[in-house]
Amino acid sequence: MNRPESWKTWLPLLGVLVVFALITAVWPTLANAFSLPSISFGGSSSTPVPYEPEPIHLEALKTSLLTGPLAGVAEALPDTLSPFVALAVVTGAIVGGVVVVGGGLSFIFRLLAGVRDNTVESEAYRAHQNALDQRQREKLKEMRNGRTTDPVPSHKMPRWSVISNALITLMFVGFATMVVVRNFFPEGVTEMNGEIVNVTTPAFGVAALIALIIMGIRLRPQRLEAIDTTDYNKIPWDFMAVLITGLVILGLGIGFMVYLNAG
Repeated sequence: MNRPESWKTWLPLLGVLVVFALITAVWPTLANAFSLPSISFGGSSSTPVPYEPEPIHLEALKTSLLTGPLAGVAEALPDTLSPFVALAVVTGAIVGGVVVVGGGLSFIFRLLAGVRDNTVESEAYRAHQNALDQRQREKLKEMRNGRTTDPVPSHKMPRWSVISNALITLMFVGFATMVVVRNFFPEGVTEMNGEIVNVTTPAFGVAALIALIIMGIRLRPQRLEAIDTTDYNKIPWDFMAVLITGLVILGLGIGFMVYLNAG
């Protein structure tokens, strides 16, 4: 976004935040004075509670200021302050602080940008930049003299793909084992010879061992590298359509059979 136009974004946002903050703060008083509905997040009607704003007492603040170098400021402060006046003061301080800090940063940024532009456009800077570029080119030329182009080693490391795929497979094997065990043993344990035996851990161990044996035979780095070379072929949409259609028909058939048996 262009810097001179950026205020069109943050200024409306700041205004919306200030307006909503003011409405939230004064809504109980407005609702009590004009019999307006009170704000309720429960989705049901609520009875408005009478609300009377209490003045803010500043005796403690004045006492603390009188003991310091701001005694003159303490004498100018009133003993009590209306909540609306306090809200206006806090809002003005926040908005003023944002404006002052933002204006100061904007001025500093413009000043530094002007110094940078003047420096870049100066003849001395261009001369030094050209001299630096020439030295860099000469240094690179000197470094390249006598060097031969060696074959770049392959950066492919399919063994890490094997490890990651093995870990993902073991994770899903663990999930499937838990689902199967919970169907047959809801508590995950069973009784054997008068003792409580955990079923989940041995079942996962057996399933993980079978999965590791299968992956050790089928999941090789060379196979993954071969798959990667053909990974950008055309997607077999016809096969996917036939497969999804078959699964849908199979699911409907199973559901219809369950419905007939249940009836």
